[in-house]
Amino acid sequence: MKELQAIKPVQSIGEIVYEQIKTSIMRGGFSDGSRLVEQELAQQLQVSRTPVREALRRLESEGLIESSARQGLVVREYSEAEIREIYMIREALESLAAEFAARNATEEEIQNLDALVLRMKEIDNGMPVDPDEAMTVHRNFSEAYNRASHMPTLVRLIESLKEQVARFRRVSLSGSARRKNAYREHNALLDALKEGDSELASQLTRQHIRNALQAYFESQKKTEVN
Repeated sequence: MKELQAIKPVQSIGEIVYEQIKTSIMRGGFSDGSRLVEQELAQQLQVSRTPVREALRRLESEGLIESSARQGLVVREYSEAEIREIYMIREALESLAAEFAARNATEEEIQNLDALVLRMKEIDNGMPVDPDEAMTVHRNFSEAYNRASHMPTLVRLIESLKEQVARFRRVSLSGSARRKNAYREHNALLDALKEGDSELASQLTRQHIRNALQAYFESQKKTEVN
């Protein structure tokens, strides 16, 4: 009997609309504070208003957009205090994950992290750099490192910040200097994991996140000057 191939479900219109709007927000296609008008989005995407409405509700529940009394739905703007708070929470959670990753990581997980670090180096040695690929590889490393802790509840808490952090990470990683520094920091984190040094892994993670926050604010200052 001939083997049957698995059926891959096609994305619904609603899912495609959601992904399109979300991707545009994450990439800066919609600036902070800009209005998201249901009818205009439906016209641009050439779909009915229903999937757009559903996508906007979902994005609002995720905290990427918010309702304004005067303007309706707008891309959420974060104050400096809010951004610092998000990174402080991230630092506390991810440093704990790093501590346990150094104790619990499997050989397979270490090999996967090795491959991701190598890919980071390859990307920055190529010209031009694909910002989307660079962002994906750095994010994949962080997620894999956290999962190596084998603490699923902690990982879920970290991932609950994923959407907010992704916007800031994209900005901070847009500069080649920060990408190169992040590569070196990830390499050091991997070494701590290989050595099973939980204290060092935790300390390096805290410093890595502080450096990322500093890079974000520095990139914002450059944007304001320009």
